[in-house]
Amino acid sequence: MLFLKSNFSEKNINVYFVPVDVKVDKGFQKNIESIFLKSKININSYILPIYIREKDIETDFWSNPPADSMRYSREMKNFRDNYFKSFPSKDPNAIYFFIIKGFNNEEVRAYSVPTKGMAFIKNLKDSTFIKSIAYHIGSSFGLQQVSDSANLMFPEKGFDLSWKQCLQLRKNPITFSLFDDYEFVRTNNGLNAYYFWKEDKDGYIEVDSLNPARRILRPFKRNYQLFYVKIDNVFFNPLFKFYGKTFCLMHILAVAFALILVFIIRRKVNKRLAENKGFFKRQSLKSLKWLAWISSVILVYFAFWLVDWFYQNSVLKSHRLKDLKGLSIAELFVKMNEKDLFAKQYNKTVSSYIFQRRGQDWYVFKRDKVLYFDLVKIDNSFKAKLVSSSNRLELVTKDLVHSAKSHYIVFRDRDSAGNIVNERVYNHLGVDLTKRFKMADPAKRILVFVNGYRPVSISNSLEQNLTDIQNKGTEYPNSKNYLYSYDRYNYWRPWNAIDLLFQNRINPSEVWYADGHHSVSTSNHGSLVNFTTNSGIYPKPCKSKKKHKCNQTTIAGNKKVKTLDLLATNPNRKGFKHRRERGRIAGKNLNQILNELPNQSKNDTLYIISHSMGYAYSLGIIEELRGKIHFGVCYILAPENASSGKIIQSEWREIWQYGAKLSGPGKNKPCQQDGVAPQVGVKGLNKSNRVYFPKSQVHKMGYFQSHFVGYYTWILDIPIGEKGHVEGH
Repeated sequence: MLFLKSNFSEKNINVYFVPVDVKVDKGFQKNIESIFLKSKININSYILPIYIREKDIETDFWSNPPADSMRYSREMKNFRDNYFKSFPSKDPNAIYFFIIKGFNNEEVRAYSVPTKGMAFIKNLKDSTFIKSIAYHIGSSFGLQQVSDSANLMFPEKGFDLSWKQCLQLRKNPITFSLFDDYEFVRTNNGLNAYYFWKEDKDGYIEVDSLNPARRILRPFKRNYQLFYVKIDNVFFNPLFKFYGKTFCLMHILAVAFALILVFIIRRKVNKRLAENKGFFKRQSLKSLKWLAWISSVILVYFAFWLVDWFYQNSVLKSHRLKDLKGLSIAELFVKMNEKDLFAKQYNKTVSSYIFQRRGQDWYVFKRDKVLYFDLVKIDNSFKAKLVSSSNRLELVTKDLVHSAKSHYIVFRDRDSAGNIVNERVYNHLGVDLTKRFKMADPAKRILVFVNGYRPVSISNSLEQNLTDIQNKGTEYPNSKNYLYSYDRYNYWRPWNAIDLLFQNRINPSEVWYADGHHSVSTSNHGSLVNFTTNSGIYPKPCKSKKKHKCNQTTIAGNKKVKTLDLLATNPNRKGFKHRRERGRIAGKNLNQILNELPNQSKNDTLYIISHSMGYAYSLGIIEELRGKIHFGVCYILAPENASSGKIIQSEWREIWQYGAKLSGPGKNKPCQQDGVAPQVGVKGLNKSNRVYFPKSQVHKMGYFQSHFVGYYTWILDIPIGEKGHVEGH
C-alpha cells in the first residue's frame, strides 16, 4: 500500500539479448516486458543479431561460472571485451543478456553478478528460460533471493513481486556496470608501462610505416614491477619472502659480512679494554663499541640498499626467461600470473618493462619512460629497432626537450648520413601526439573524487547494504591505486548522483575518480570483527528527537557504559599512514595524466572531494601534486581518523570539513553520531572551517546514516555566503 501511495512515474529500462552461436525464439519478449509493470518499470527488450564466437573455441559449452557469484569468469570477461570491441556503440544505461548454448555443468541455467548489467543465459525451450531471465533481471536491479516459492526472486519458480520489492526497485538506484568489483579495468595510467614484441636476430621489428606503434603490443600499465624469479645467477635468485620483501643469497651474504665485520671490531675493542686501565682510554674504547653498533645498523641498511639497487638495475634490467621458451604472447600473459615464475613488487618510479621474443627465447628489459626507435626500410618493408630509452622527451626536429612525466614511444627517420629528418611520438595507448605539441595548453579545472571503504554487498538498497557490512565478514582487496574517468565502483553515482551535483556546480574541465578503499584494519576500528561488533551494540537513532535515551548503552554482562565511549576515536596512525602512502601512487598516476604533452599541470587548478577513508588517500595525492598544480578547494566529507593526518590550510583557497558534531556546544546526540568514522577535526584545519549536519537533516543521522555519502547532498543546498557553500563556476 505504501508503494501505491507513492507518486512514482514510469521508468524505462532497456534490456538487450545477444544470441551467441544459437538461434532463439522471439516469443519470450512480451512475457519479460510485463513482469515488472507492477513497479511501474517498463522493460524494453531487443534481440540483437547472432554473434559468432572465434573459430578456435574448443567447445560450444562455457566453463562453469565462479561459485561465489561475485565475479565473472575469465571466459566471460574475454568474450565481453571482444564483443564490445566489435560493437563499441553500446547503450551505457542498459542490461545485456548473452544467450548461450549452455555451461559444462548442465544444471547451471544462468549466471550473473548481482547489481551488474550483464548475464549469461542458457538457451532453453521451456518455461524455465523466461524464469531465469526474470530472476537475473531482478538480481541486476538489486533484488535478493527470497524463500517464498511464488516470488520472482525464488530460483526457477515464481513470478510475483511484493509491494516491498516494488518500493525497493523505485526507491533505490539501478546501475549498469559490465565489470565486477574484483577485475582490473584498462586505464591510461600506471607507474610501469608494459610492451611486447617479436624481433629478428638483428633486433628489428617489422612495422607499418603509417602507424609503426601498432605492431608493438601495449596491453596495460601496472603500479608494480613484475620480476622474473628464476634468475640464473645463484647470488640473486630469490630464496624467500619476509614481510613482503624478497630475499636472495646476496642479501644474506651482505648482512653476514656486515655482522662479521662488526663482531671483529667489537672483539678487538674488548681486548684493548682488558689491556688498558686508564679512565679516559677506557671511555674512548666504550664509545667506540657503541659506535660499532650504530655503524653495524647503518652498514646492514646500506648493504640491503646496495644489493637491491644492483638487483633492480643490473640483474633485472635484462634477463632471458628460460622457462618461457617458444611461448606465444597470449601464452606468456597466462604465465605472468604464475607466482612461481613472476613476483610483484610496488615501486615509486615510473619505468618501462619490455618483453622481447628473439627466435624461441623471451627476454625482459627494464627501461626508462621514453623509448626511442629508428625506422629503416629493408627489402621493401619498414622495420623499427629500439636504440635507447630516456626520462627526457627530446625531439630534434621539433626543437623540444621536456622532462617526461608519462610514457612515450618515439620513431625516428634518418637520412643516409644518419641525421634525424622526421620524428613521430605516440603515448602508451598508441595515440599519435606529434601534431599536438604546438597546441595551446589551456588552464583547466581538475576535479578528483576520492572514495572511501567499499563494502562487500549485493544490494543497491542502503538498508541491505549496511546489513551486508555487518554480516558478510569479508572485504574487497585494497585499492590498486589507479584513476578512472568514470565512477568505476559505483560509489558516488547511485546515491542521488551526488558526483553529478558537484560537477554541475564546479563545472570542471576534467573529472577523475580515485579509489581510497582499504581494509577496515587500517581504520580506527582495527578489524572487521571489532567494527561489526561495535555497530551491533551501538544504539539506533532515538524515535523521539526531543527526548533522547541514548546517553548510556548496556553491553555484555549487563554493564552500562557511556555511549560515546563506544566510538572508535583512538587513532590508528599506522593504518592512516599506509593509506596515505598508497595515495601517493595514485598521485603519481594523476601527475602522468595531467602532464601528457602538450598539457602541463602547472596552470591547472585542483578541486578534490574525499569521503571517509578517502581523506587519508587524498592527502597522499596532495603530497605528490604539491608544487605541480594550483590548489583550489578541498571538500572533506566525513573523514575517517581525521586527527592522524594534517592539511596545510594556507595552500588552499578554501577547505571545508562536513559531518556530525562530536563535541562542543550544540553537539549531536550519541545516537546521531557517525559511528563508522567518529568526527574529530581535521588536523591543521580551523574550527571555523567545519560544517555540521543542519537541523533539517537530523532525521537522517545515525551510526551508519551520518556517514553515508548519499545523505550529504545537503552540502549543495548551503546558500551563497554561508560556511561550506560550494561555489559555482
